[in-house]
Amino acid sequence: MIKMDKPAAGSSLQKRAKAGLRRKAVLSPENFANLTPEAAQQMLHELQVYQIELEMQNEKLHQSEVAMDTALSRYFDLYELAPVGYCSISEPGLIIEANLTAATLLGVARGALVRKPFTRFIFKQDRESYNLCRKRLLETGQPQACELRMIRNEDTTFWAHLEATAVQEADGAQFIRVILNDVSARRQVEAALQESRAFNLATLDALDVEIVVLDRDGVIVMANQPWRRFAVENSIKPGKPAAQTGVGVNYLDICQASSTSNPAALKAFVGIRSVLDGRLPGFSMEYPCHSPLEQRWFSMNVTPLGDNVVIAHTNISAHKQVVDALREQEEFFHLIAESIDDFIVVLDLDGRRLYASPSYRQFFGATRDLRGTDSFATIHPEDRERVKQVFRETVQTGIGRQIYYRFLLDDGSSREMESTGSVIRDGEGRIARVLVVSRDITERKQMEDQVRQLAFYDPLTNLPNRRLLNDRLNQTMAASMRSACYGALMFLDLDNFKALNDAHGHAVGDLLLVEVADRLKSCVRGMDTVARFGGDEFVVMISELDVDKSESTLQAGLIAEKIRIALAQPYRLTIKLEGKADTSIEHPCTASIGVALL
Repeated sequence: MIKMDKPAAGSSLQKRAKAGLRRKAVLSPENFANLTPEAAQQMLHELQVYQIELEMQNEKLHQSEVAMDTALSRYFDLYELAPVGYCSISEPGLIIEANLTAATLLGVARGALVRKPFTRFIFKQDRESYNLCRKRLLETGQPQACELRMIRNEDTTFWAHLEATAVQEADGAQFIRVILNDVSARRQVEAALQESRAFNLATLDALDVEIVVLDRDGVIVMANQPWRRFAVENSIKPGKPAAQTGVGVNYLDICQASSTSNPAALKAFVGIRSVLDGRLPGFSMEYPCHSPLEQRWFSMNVTPLGDNVVIAHTNISAHKQVVDALREQEEFFHLIAESIDDFIVVLDLDGRRLYASPSYRQFFGATRDLRGTDSFATIHPEDRERVKQVFRETVQTGIGRQIYYRFLLDDGSSREMESTGSVIRDGEGRIARVLVVSRDITERKQMEDQVRQLAFYDPLTNLPNRRLLNDRLNQTMAASMRSACYGALMFLDLDNFKALNDAHGHAVGDLLLVEVADRLKSCVRGMDTVARFGGDEFVVMISELDVDKSESTLQAGLIAEKIRIALAQPYRLTIKLEGKADTSIEHPCTASIGVALL
C-alpha cells in the first residue's frame, strides 16, 4: 500500500507553545514566590495566551487529521476501486503491491500477489514482448505500452493493455508502476471485424465482376481480384501502365486524363464526380473497349455507399453477342415472313370467318371450308378470352393491336401465332369488318427460348448460370435497399464429388449434380435463386429475410442448415451402360457452405 504522511500544521504555534512551556518549567515554586505581583500577573497573562495558542494548534491538527482521512478515502476510491488494475513491481520483477482490480483481473487474492514474479501471470509466448517493453522503459525512462495475453486463475487467458512507468523513491530505489486494462472484448471485435473483412473480400474476389471502391476524393481504397486482373490486362490511359489503376491511385485523375481521347472516360469522370458530390444517386453506362483481337463491351454501375462510391465493372461482350444474335434472328425470321404468304382472314363483327387466304386454309387443311366458322373456337382455351377482349376493343375503337396467342389444330397440337388486326369501314365510315393478318411464330419462339436457355441457364441442371445470377444479385440488392430487408448469399462446394467422378465417370457425376440441384430447389422459396456457379459449386441467393440483422442471420443459418441436411442424405444413382444391366449405387456427398448477408 502507498503510505501518505500527515501534513505539518501550525508550526509557528508549536514553536511558541514549546517556548512557553520552557518558561513555565523554569518557574519553580520558590522562584514564583519571589515574583512581584506585577510580574506574576504578567506571567499569568502569558500562560493564558500560550493556552489559547495550544488550543488553536490542536484545532489545526484536528483539521489536518480530517483532511488526511478524506484523502485516504479518496485514495481508496481512486486506487483500490479503479476500473483498471495497478501494480507496483520491484526492479528484480517482483510484485510489491496491487489494487483490488488487478487482483480480480489475475484471479488471485491480493495478498497472494505480493512478492510473486510479475511474469508468472504473463502468457508464456508473450513474455518476450513484456521483457522488451521493460527493457526500453529502464533504458530510456520513458513510459512504455504494449498489449499481451495474461493468465487468469492459472488456466484462462485474456488480452491486457499494459502501461508501464518507472518510479524512483527517495532512497534511490527504483520500481515500475504498471496499469492493467482488460481489452479482450476489443480484441475479439477487432478479430471478428478483420475476419469479416477478409470474408467479404474473398467473396468479392470470387465474383465474376470487377469491383472497386473510391473515397470522397476518387482515390481507390479497395479493389477485388477481377479488377486487379483487369487493371493488369487493360490500360485505361493510353501510354500509361495499367497498374496505375490499383489501390491508392486517384481513379478520377485517370478518367480525366483520358477524357480528351475517350468519350466514355469523360462520361465516367462526370458521372462519378456527380455521385461523390451528392448530385447524382448513382448511374449505369455501357461503353465499347475494343482490342485488336476482339470486339468488347463493358458495363459500369456506380453506386454511393456512405462516403464512398462502389463501381461494379462487367464485361458484357457475351451479352452483347447474344443480343446481336437475337436481333439477327428476328430480322431473319422477318425476312422469311415477308417471303411467304401470311395467314389472312376477314371476320365479321362477331368474329365469324368471311374470308381466309390460301395459306390460312392450308394451315388448317386444304379441303376444309372455313367460311362462316367461329374464329375463336380454334384458339387455345387459356388464351381465348384475352383474344376476344382485344377483338372487342378493336371493334369499339377502330384501333388494331398486335397480339400473341396459341392456335389449336385438329390433331390436338398448338401453334404460337402473332396477329395484327385492323378494321374495314363501309361507305359511311362505320366499322363493318375486321382484317386479321397472322403468322406462325412457333419456331421463332422456340429459338428464342433456346437462345435464352443457353445464355442464362446451365444446360445440365437447368439452373441459372453465373450471368443470370449476377443479374438477379443486382436485382436482389436493389430490392433489399428499397425494403431495408437483408438477403443472404450462400456458396456451396460438394465435398466428395471428385471421388465419384474418378470411380464411375463424369456421366454418373452429372446425375449427382442434377440431384443436388433438385434438392437445393426444394429447400428454398420460389422467389429465391439457386444457381450453378461451375463444376461442383452452387450458389443460393435468399431475398427478403428481415429488417433486423440478427434475425436475418438466424434465418439464413436455419436455411443453410436445412440445405446441409438435405444434401447430406445418401444419393442413389443408376448407372446405365450399353449392353449391360443398370447398376444402382449409393454415394454419400456432403457440402461446405459459406453464408454472407446482403
